[in-house]
Amino acid sequence: MSVRQLLLIAVTIIGLSMVSSVALIVGAKFRRGRADARSRALLAPYRSSLLALASGEDETGQAKAELSEIPSHTWDRLRPSVIVLLTKVRGAAAEDLSDLLRSHGEVEKATKMLKSRSAVHRARAAYLFGLVRDPITAPLVVPLLSDSNADVRFVATRSLGFIGVPSSAGAILQAIGNSQGRIGVPAWIAAEALLSMGIEIAPALRAGLASNDVAVRNVCAVVAGVGTFSSAAPQLRILMNTERDDDVRVSVAVALGRLGGQLDAAVLATHTGISETAVLRRTCATALGEVGEPESLDVLSGLLGDGDRRLAYLAAESMVRIGIEGIAQLQEVASSTGQDANAARGALDVARLRGQLAGSAGES
Repeated sequence: MSVRQLLLIAVTIIGLSMVSSVALIVGAKFRRGRADARSRALLAPYRSSLLALASGEDETGQAKAELSEIPSHTWDRLRPSVIVLLTKVRGAAAEDLSDLLRSHGEVEKATKMLKSRSAVHRARAAYLFGLVRDPITAPLVVPLLSDSNADVRFVATRSLGFIGVPSSAGAILQAIGNSQGRIGVPAWIAAEALLSMGIEIAPALRAGLASNDVAVRNVCAVVAGVGTFSSAAPQLRILMNTERDDDVRVSVAVALGRLGGQLDAAVLATHTGISETAVLRRTCATALGEVGEPESLDVLSGLLGDGDRRLAYLAAESMVRIGIEGIAQLQEVASSTGQDANAARGALDVARLRGQLAGSAGES
């Protein structure tokens, strides 16, 4: 057989394969289109009831009752729409949609799926519990924080945040660190979940600040600052002086700036010195402006001529935030020459653009 004949046979085979593939694709799209059309026709009678339930306009409960009684084969097609709507609504509408899921046995099904060998099923179960937001399901989700699959741990943490039971906070913090050579729950996911649980997690945060795990201490410091957990301030002040990890110290400084107070300002001021890292010095200078204590002005003005020009500018900005006294000192420095004068003038120029100098000393 010649080479030409072999090439002709090969081209023919390839052509037939392409025709066959196209036929399969067209057939699949046709079948999918027919299935979608059947689904739309099947769900059409219930669409208005579902919209009434999701919009909170089912005042008589008729729509909820109707949807709770639909047959299982219809529910299987309607369920994805209910899940999507539940991610977008809150309040009474969310409660009604959650009740609809319960009425069709979805919570029971999810409970069984928690022990499935499939990571996808376990994650779906945790996700459903997070949507339903029933406090009694939190203990069922907690074991998944140590699941062998990272995605399951991720979904479980977020779901516990949605459920919002404060007693889960300790378990989430324990899941952050490395365990058995496996990376734990991502810190930002843990922090997000904790912030959803309210002020009742304060004891867990204080315990976490004393943890031997750096990642746990860092998350607790971040959450304490963002959530303004003032009860953690005394422990944060101590940690600012005893912590060895640079990232944790920066997070503690940010938290103290947000919590505010004269004692916090005194602690922050001690860590603006040249012996500290540039990041920590800058963070503490910014935090002093957040606290807003006039007693910090001497420390901040002393930083205006620092060799770290970014630090000098941040110190000047903090003096503006402190108010009239700080602005007056900056204006005095700005009238002179030198690096400190440049920093002062830069901060005053920006403050003027922001409208922060109205009524201050030296401004008409």
